[in-house]
Amino acid sequence: MLRKFKTKFSNMNLQLKIVFWFTVANFFATGVGLLTTPIFTRVLTTEEYGLYGVFNSYSTVLCVIATLNLHLTAIYNALTKRPNPKEEIVSSYQSLSMVVSIIFAVIAIVFRKPLADLMDLPEIIVVAMFVSFVFVEPYQLWLVYKRYQFSYQKPVILSISITIISPIISLLAIYLTPGDRGVARVLAYVVVCTILPGLFFYFVNYKKSKTFKDKELWTYALGFAIPLIPHYLSETLLNQTDKIMINHYFSTAEAGIYHVAFTAAGFVRILMTAINSAYIPWQFQKLKEKDYKSMERVSYSILIVLALIITLITLFAPEVIMILAGEKYNGAVALIPTLGASVFFNYMYQLYARVEMYCEKTSYTVIATFSATILNIVLNILFMPTFGYVFAGVSTLLSHMLFVIMHYFACKKVCRECLDGAKIYDGRIMLGISAVLTGIAIFTTWSYDYIVIRYIFIGVLLLIAFLFRKKIMAVFKMISKKPAKAEKAEDAEKADGAGDAADRADADDGTEKPEDKRDE
Repeated sequence: MLRKFKTKFSNMNLQLKIVFWFTVANFFATGVGLLTTPIFTRVLTTEEYGLYGVFNSYSTVLCVIATLNLHLTAIYNALTKRPNPKEEIVSSYQSLSMVVSIIFAVIAIVFRKPLADLMDLPEIIVVAMFVSFVFVEPYQLWLVYKRYQFSYQKPVILSISITIISPIISLLAIYLTPGDRGVARVLAYVVVCTILPGLFFYFVNYKKSKTFKDKELWTYALGFAIPLIPHYLSETLLNQTDKIMINHYFSTAEAGIYHVAFTAAGFVRILMTAINSAYIPWQFQKLKEKDYKSMERVSYSILIVLALIITLITLFAPEVIMILAGEKYNGAVALIPTLGASVFFNYMYQLYARVEMYCEKTSYTVIATFSATILNIVLNILFMPTFGYVFAGVSTLLSHMLFVIMHYFACKKVCRECLDGAKIYDGRIMLGISAVLTGIAIFTTWSYDYIVIRYIFIGVLLLIAFLFRKKIMAVFKMISKKPAKAEKAEDAEKADGAGDAADRADADDGTEKPEDKRDE
């Protein structure tokens, strides 16, 4: 069996290997998370555990502004369209982010007390949060750079290493701290997962290119990233505002329960991340080639696979929560169907949004995201005090539905304006998949009281997945096709053992190699 697996793996092309290894790394991270979450939820009180969830929510929201989110915005277009060497783009962009984040860190340190009162967080957590923003982008920009090189070994090894070290250091910090253990948990996470990797990759990226500032690159980045800040800020608020508002209306304990449900429902994001590692470059390539039919078929297949996985997670919600956090978090079960469906709609919108990004029509993206976020906040204000924190799942689902609808119409408009009126996605098919998943979410919520019916339904779904396993695998085979130049990159990587020789050569002469020009 091992020989067969080794043979099959060696015959995989590079992009399929990327999907495989990122899936392994992400599932490993989740596995460690699943194993350690019961420990954290038992050694910490619900308030101490909830502190980490609230910190994470604020951090995710504010990081968008304090770092410009360059690893999600300008870097992709710059690597694809700008003539500069890739290493120069990375080093210049990490410098730009560093300057912006240091300004925010200084302001936060000066005004730490009013900020702490506003966020209901300890002052030391507020300071640590803003200082950590200084170290976010170097690692993230390096990951994007490696993805464009079709290199996966080092990112996967580093991801697994951080996954192992982080909970160990966090638990040690908790046990060695006589005072507030929730604060110890947060600070340990900040140091291990953000500050230390950031310091290391500042050195790595500057070693490849000494460029601190390139005026044209900075101007391009600011012109591209700043208009998108409302979009990413709104999207982040859409995903994180529930925990913040639950903490405000109820307590940190309820926010901790919601965080457990959010973590369980977001299990499918592991697969989404792995698929996107190969699918995003593939989607942009198909947009270039105007091969919209292939892109459509693969997108529908991915959505169906995600819908099946989300359905299984929601059906096993009582068991998942019991294993993940214990009986005191039983209130999280009722949240998982709506939050799981929200994850599905969150992925669906990306299919439309990337078409808008490709055509650089970012204004439509901003309007859609902002509208959905406002709806989520308004619904929570109106109904959360009456129906309790469980309503946060409903408001999140309705907001993500609006999110998708607005991006659907925006994408159609963009296709008319810059893709010669191409019809990329069939709205009826997308609506059909969405309606089935939403109906299953409603059924699942009802089935929690009827364990026999629930397990029969689980068996039926597993049978369906088994019968259509070949079609599911075909999805990964289709997105694993790569350009010929990518094959050359893979051959070069095999020749030098780890792909480092190409990096060192690039650093020495500052020029782009042929494999780096695949997008031009």
